[in-house]
This record gives sequence, C-alpha cells and structure tokens, in this order.
Amino acid sequence: MTWYQDPSNAGLIERLRELIADQGRLLMFLGAGLSFGAARLNGRARFDYDRSQRRPWWPDEPRLVSDDDGLPLPSWPWLVSRMYEELAVTASENERDALAEFFSEEGPLDCAQLFRQTIGEANYREFLLRQFDSGRHQFVQVTPSHQALVALRLQRLFTTNYDELIEAAYQKAGERLRVSASEAQFTAHRRTVDAHLVKLHGSIDQPDTIVLTRSDYARIRLERRAMLDHLRSELADAAFLFVGFSLSDPNFNTIHDDLRVVYGMNMPASYTVQGRRNTVKERYLRSLDVNTVWLNGWNELPDFLTRINVHSEAG
Repeated sequence: MTWYQDPSNAGLIERLRELIADQGRLLMFLGAGLSFGAARLNGRARFDYDRSQRRPWWPDEPRLVSDDDGLPLPSWPWLVSRMYEELAVTASENERDALAEFFSEEGPLDCAQLFRQTIGEANYREFLLRQFDSGRHQFVQVTPSHQALVALRLQRLFTTNYDELIEAAYQKAGERLRVSASEAQFTAHRRTVDAHLVKLHGSIDQPDTIVLTRSDYARIRLERRAMLDHLRSELADAAFLFVGFSLSDPNFNTIHDDLRVVYGMNMPASYTVQGRRNTVKERYLRSLDVNTVWLNGWNELPDFLTRINVHSEAG
C-alpha cells in the first residue's frame, strides 16, 4: 500500500485540500526539513537511512559527527557539531575536555550562545554565511518540494529557515512574494495582497536578523512582538500545516501551548507531515492535537504537496 492509500492519510489529504480550496483557512509553517535536500543530490534518502541505523548524533568522542557530509544547509545536530569543531581547533588542551562536556550536555541554543561569544561577531557572521548562504554554492538549487509549495498559491507562509530558497522558488516561477525578516518589514508588508513569507528567525541575506542563540530567542520576544502576536492570532483562527518543522522551537511552543490551554477543543486543527511512521512520536503528536500524515520517506514530500493541491489533478 502506498502512503497516500493509507486510510488515515487519505482522509487527511482530502481535509487539507478542502482547507486550501477555502482560501485563508490553511496557513503553512516551514522548517529546516524543507531545505535540507537542496544541497544533496539524493535528498533526504541518505539522511533517513543513517537515522534508521540508529547512529547517535553525538559520538562518544566529541568530534565532527561521523555522518556529517560537510555540505551547506545542515541538520541541527550537524550545525552544533560544526560549532564544536571550530572551537576545539583553537582550544587549549586543558579546556578541550570542558568544551566537549559542555557541547555534550547543554542544549543547542546554549551551544550557539557559547560559540558566538567565543569566536566574535565577524567570525560568527562568516560561519552563518558558510552554512546557509545558498548563493555561495552553485549546486544548491530549489527542490521539487519548493516548486510544489509555490504551486499551492497560499497567501501566508511562516518559516524559521534562514536560507532564501523559498524566495528563489517564487522568483523562478515568476510569482510575487513579500518577505518579512524583521519587525519593520513585517509592519510594512502586513496588509499586502501578495503572498507573504514571514521569516520569524531572520534571513541569511540580513545576518543581523538571524535568531540562533539563547539571547537571540529572548530578544525577539520583545523586538518582534508584532510578528509573534500575528502568529499567535493566526494559530487561533486558522488551520496550520507544519512541513519540515519539528515543533520543538521554544518560542513557537510557548505560543502554541498557551493557545491550546486557552482554546482547548475550539482551537483550529493543526497538521504535520512526517517522513516515516514512528509510533512513539505518533502518540506525542496526538497529545498535542496535531494530525499527522506519515510518508514512507522524505523524498515523497513533493508528491504530498502536489496531492493536497486543489489546482492539481493528483490525489
């Protein structure tokens, strides 16, 4: 049985098509999983295989993660590992053990905080550009998933991604897209009639807007209050589809959890698409009242986006 023939998946696909047909009732929240395959010829296939072999993301001896391919647009574990590698090169022998312990035990926001403070602003900015500026690498191209996303013709998109692949996909398709990576830009574009991409964590073409460290997360709760309040309002009024997003972002979870407590069963439905069925994660997502479409691998994401498209014959 194909993933879309599964009765639970088929029902959710039809529901999503109905929401897209009723303009304004479905909003999209896009995470790093959307961009990962843009730098990798085999998309997510190799990454999925390695994870299915249960390799730990952090090896016993802290070093560059064993399966890190060194390419741009890394996964979160690879990004944190690369931070450690850069610090370990110049760390004294006495400090190296303490550094390894910190990166093994602390969360990614804390690791990023230490990394930025240690290497300085200029080196930190260059590190970010190496990881997320797709313009530096000719082999990085928009993916079929990006193209299928544009074809959905959604008016409002939210993302935590830093890269500019969504913008490139809209440009390639000749479609207009307003982009807000700061509070000022959001205020200017809020009432646009064009498709609007709200980059909650900033954009790599504006490095000063990037949100990655613990201090950054605290700061944007004040400096991007209008953007976050808008997200809160939309979550309360419209159904959301999460694509390539793990639902683990601290600021997002605070908003989402607060709304679930206030609105309970009256909160609009949320949907997500996951690369492979996992019974434990399924129970967890169900506890958050999130409806999940399970694929047989992330390389099927373009097919999913096409099948929920009311402008497409698929499905």
